[in-house]
Amino acid sequence: MHQLQEQKTTIIQELKQHGYARIQVEEWTEQTRASLDEILTQAGFKQYQFHKIKHQPQAYLIVLNGVRADLLYPLEQAYPPRSSLVMILPLIVAVGLIAATVLLTSYARDLMSFVIVLVVPALLGALCEYFMIRKQPNPIFLSKLFSVQPLVFVLVIVFCVIVLREGIICLIMLLPILLTGLLLGAGLMRLICRYLWKPGTRIYSFALLPLILWLLLPDFSRTEYGQTRRSVVIHAPAQQVFQAINQIGKIHPEEVKDSFIFTMGFPKPVFGMTEQQDGQLVRTIEWERGVRFKEKVTASHAPYLLSWHYQFAPDSFPKGSLDDHLVMGGRYFDLLKTDYQLEQIDAHTTKLILSIDYRLSTEYNWYSRLWANYVLNEFSDVVMQIHKQRLEKHARTS
Repeated sequence: MHQLQEQKTTIIQELKQHGYARIQVEEWTEQTRASLDEILTQAGFKQYQFHKIKHQPQAYLIVLNGVRADLLYPLEQAYPPRSSLVMILPLIVAVGLIAATVLLTSYARDLMSFVIVLVVPALLGALCEYFMIRKQPNPIFLSKLFSVQPLVFVLVIVFCVIVLREGIICLIMLLPILLTGLLLGAGLMRLICRYLWKPGTRIYSFALLPLILWLLLPDFSRTEYGQTRRSVVIHAPAQQVFQAINQIGKIHPEEVKDSFIFTMGFPKPVFGMTEQQDGQLVRTIEWERGVRFKEKVTASHAPYLLSWHYQFAPDSFPKGSLDDHLVMGGRYFDLLKTDYQLEQIDAHTTKLILSIDYRLSTEYNWYSRLWANYVLNEFSDVVMQIHKQRLEKHARTS
């Protein structure tokens, strides 16, 4: 914009004397207009228009309102000032289209599609970043990314909670990947605008991309199996430990150690008991919020092994006890086999090992596995600490 600075004095003088000023630019861009607006605002001019002069390459006329510009030069077209609403309208339409796509996938019960979880955040970050740098590319630094994208992040969360009615558990699990997607999309857009591609408003048409991908691409979900394994050393004989893991009984709130999974919204265990039912051993388990399910014992070898499979009924998880996407035995996740193994260290010390097998069926198992392992490991630690505290307390008082 060095050329405009050289013409600055002449422009201001001619506008004051004649009400118009002719300028010569290398290229008319949004940046050119923004620089002229700044010059004119500083000089005290508020009402004016830009016109292209016919047959004079890159020649333009600045005309104050009320001056007959058509009598001065042959003009091609006018560049009327645009309001803030007009400038932001394409972004609003693009974001609205993306929101409509998300609502459509929610209605189709496909909200966990990789298009929604991975593509949409990156695209939102890219489009919002483009709007912020449409006049002039920003330097390749992260500072300004963190000044804009967190606001977009908050708006996305509000949309998920109020419109999609997402549960807290799913929302917390998705927060890292949503924020990462927003920042990656914004960073990529900044690189493209600065080094590869001159930005244009046609970029807002990318808002159609999630809908197109969701309609045309197949389901990339893959079923994978995993296992968590946790252990604890209990200062109690193996026979007592084996009896304790079968006869859990009522669990008092103070026995359940603090864990982030309960802050997320997972219900705490409140009861457990192994009983003989119809000729076979069945464990009855109860959690908070009315959660109740059975565990069919498949192996019981005292005092070394207790193994079972889960039996979930339609009413095992009342509405609101867990997020809709976390239904056990559902489309995305299932608990399979669990077993306790007991290793006798000495006559008064036992190593208790809890292994949990599970199934994942998402389009991004690499990410879902991180949360599955974390939640199951935490829950395993909570349950085994209950046994440890009870048994060791009993040993001290006996």
